[in-house]
Amino acid sequence: MPEQSLDTMERDDLLRLVQQCSFMMQDLALYLDTHPTDKEALSRFMMHRDMYQQYADAYAARFGALCKKQVGGAEGWAAWSNTPFPWEKEAN
Repeated sequence: MPEQSLDTMERDDLLRLVQQCSFMMQDLALYLDTHPTDKEALSRFMMHRDMYQQYADAYAARFGALCKKQVGGAEGWAAWSNTPFPWEKEAN
């Protein structure tokens, strides 16, 4: 968990946390495919999954949805299609 509150983090820093957790989940999932009984690896996967959800929810609340499953209702779809994607830099 970062020292700084998720409510005050910069957009890029919060997105980096989401990406780091996503990477760890993918890496651990590959390991668990060949070591399905490794309880420590499964525990770490679950921890990163929970952290990913927390960070992704915080990001979506402040900066917009990261994926379509976070979009809700007609207003959400309008915002989804009119908001730059996280990897698109905003024009200065």
